[in-house]
Amino acid sequence: MALSRLFDISRRSMATYQRSMDVASNNIANVGNKDYTRQRAVLSTENTQQYAGITWGSGVKMDDITRIRSSLTDNQIISNNQRFSFNERSSVLLGQVEEVFSEPSELGISNLMGQFFSSWSELSANPTSSALRGNVVYSAQNLAAKVEEVNEGFKVIKSSIYYEFNDKVREVNNILTSLKDINRQLSETTAIGNNGNDLMDKRDLLVDSLSKMVNVSVNYELDETVNISIGGVFAVDKANAIQFEATNIDGKLGMISKDGQSNVRIINGEMGALVDTFTNKIPAYEEKLNSIITQLVTSVNAIHNTGYSNEDPAQVGFDFFEAYDGDKLKIKKEILNDYNKIAASGDGTSGNGDIAIKIYEIGDANVLNGSKLGDIYSTLISEVGSNVQNAERMAESGALVLQQLHNQKDSVSAVSVDEEMMDVIKFQKAYEASAKLIRMADEMLETLINMV
Repeated sequence: MALSRLFDISRRSMATYQRSMDVASNNIANVGNKDYTRQRAVLSTENTQQYAGITWGSGVKMDDITRIRSSLTDNQIISNNQRFSFNERSSVLLGQVEEVFSEPSELGISNLMGQFFSSWSELSANPTSSALRGNVVYSAQNLAAKVEEVNEGFKVIKSSIYYEFNDKVREVNNILTSLKDINRQLSETTAIGNNGNDLMDKRDLLVDSLSKMVNVSVNYELDETVNISIGGVFAVDKANAIQFEATNIDGKLGMISKDGQSNVRIINGEMGALVDTFTNKIPAYEEKLNSIITQLVTSVNAIHNTGYSNEDPAQVGFDFFEAYDGDKLKIKKEILNDYNKIAASGDGTSGNGDIAIKIYEIGDANVLNGSKLGDIYSTLISEVGSNVQNAERMAESGALVLQQLHNQKDSVSAVSVDEEMMDVIKFQKAYEASAKLIRMADEMLETLINMV
């Protein structure tokens, strides 16, 4: 009985340490896999046995192979992923908007608006000059071209955002479908007592990717499956995965479930940045720019209507600009065809430049909400620049926080070759010792047989 027990304990011990070396070897093999979580063999004492009134030990066994993770660090990474991705994507998108304005530069609206008003000042000195009248039209055309370019730039950025948002929605749907499949496999695996560590690595990778895209709430079940909601709307568990679609209603970008029952409140992640820029930032910039150009058109036309052209007889009572539609700034066709229709005179005499002076003075007048057009435009440009800088600073700060969290995660979950090699040596020695026990038991058995 004693010899059979010795053989049994030794055999069980060799098998256990062999599997333990397999675990350590697998860790070493995955040292270059950034998505791998190191695993540990959990060893414990085998169940004891009672014989002849004495409790006998039965050796060692492997209880489990566990992943070494810090749930607190994982949750912090998920939370910070959402904020960092929002700020990082916002900085890029708002940077594109800033480039559209081309400020400060000679080709910016600020400089071109100044040139337009200055051309009227020059015309006032010689109202009959065809060259100076042509310069007024030329400067107005330059301003109009830049306004159209900026508005077109807004459209291009919004169109790009819309298509990118649709791609992100499809990516979210694919991730949710994959998570549902992994949830099902995890549930089945844990139900029969098998190890699902590799599946959990895949699960965590998908959750991490999803948290970079949109604001999520993540909960883990006892069977290691994951429940996720997006923007307050249920998204996936082990039985169901909701599919979403993009919407653009009244200029507001959004995401709803395909059954149309649930509207997702997107406030973070890359998709949050897309929604905020498309729905809030760009429309606000457009509104402020439109108010400036609309006021410029209104003020210029109001004064131009009271002036006299350089025709014989002189004409009065017509606009310089066509009504601004929030898209293109257009000069009256009659003026483009005949520069003499520009009204520079205040009394109908050819040498009078009173109207030209008044139009020039619009640039220094408080014509919009008690402020100058140039000042309001400068405030708009400052706002755009401030938003870009703020997003960049927040992204830099978030990157540092995430780096620290990933360092913490790696200190717990990443594979250390030195540590694994020490485990391999430890298990190897234990394996060799168990093998020696078998040899000793064999020698004892041989001695016993020879005694008979």
